[in-house]
Amino acid sequence: MYRLYKSRYPDHSSPAHSLFPHLYKNLHNFGSFTKPKHKTCTVYNDENAFAVLTKFIENPQISLRTVADELNISYSTVQRIAKKYKYHAYLYFPVQNLQSSDYERRLYYVAHIIVKLEEDPSYLKKIIWTDEAKFHNNGTVNHHNNHYWSDSNPHQIKQCNKQVRWGVNVWCGIIDKFLVGPYFFEGNLNGNKYLNFLKNDLPILMENIPLQQRNDLIWQQDGAPAHNTLVVRKYLNQVYGDNWFGTHSPDVQWPPRSPDLSVLDFFFWGFLKNEVYQEESNNVEELKSKIKECCKNINYSVIQKATSTELMKRLSFCLAENGKQFEHLLKYK
Repeated sequence: MYRLYKSRYPDHSSPAHSLFPHLYKNLHNFGSFTKPKHKTCTVYNDENAFAVLTKFIENPQISLRTVADELNISYSTVQRIAKKYKYHAYLYFPVQNLQSSDYERRLYYVAHIIVKLEEDPSYLKKIIWTDEAKFHNNGTVNHHNNHYWSDSNPHQIKQCNKQVRWGVNVWCGIIDKFLVGPYFFEGNLNGNKYLNFLKNDLPILMENIPLQQRNDLIWQQDGAPAHNTLVVRKYLNQVYGDNWFGTHSPDVQWPPRSPDLSVLDFFFWGFLKNEVYQEESNNVEELKSKIKECCKNINYSVIQKATSTELMKRLSFCLAENGKQFEHLLKYK
């Protein structure tokens, strides 16, 4: 039927292939192209309300349409009952998966930070938060401004090559109101590359940081494999002593699976990718240039807010939730 339709109406836009079997089935079963709705019970009463609320309690993920079908009452009646009894369809909030053993380590880490802040109110300004992230050519791009004005449709095209995937591995650091980087790792990151970066490239990137902050620096990194090699840990112990956070740091360890406590993860990478992916990049160098430009244009006050107010709020929530997930609660505060 699809081919017959196209041959008879070549100038019309063709409907989906699945539409014709669907219409045939309805016509055969019901004598109509549309399936008739049989809602025998559309009365708004206590009995219907009790039945609807019972469905919600038994299965909180059920849809209004399913409730209406199963109870054989109208969809609008189900809507009115849900509204009267203040039932709302709340969305899930994605949070990081945690293991039960993580809670104590998260609490210990947060408690350590809070104690240090009582001793030294400027403690957070001494921490440099660091991380790596991958930027790809197939990142989510905002196509809102992809217009081509003309008095007739020119059928303009823009070629893309999404089947070929490429990207860059970016390192950045944030301390107080300062952004350090970006720095680009070529190829896959390993312990030797990371150690070479710490020894030779990081000091150059840190030149714009005030000398006092560099002298009091507290290094933070997550549990990426390259960060945990013996040579890297030995180097960090030599340079920072007890003043660094990592999976195997000598004093207080960075808690695993805790991007919600890392400034780079809960703020910076999302912010930067949203800016970089406004337009598509045609090659690696163009992508690198966009990353550098966006980093250069980030307002200092935005960074400082993330390393102070927002971070303190997250530490407080983590403590209040006994080390469990808390990000789903932040939006309501």
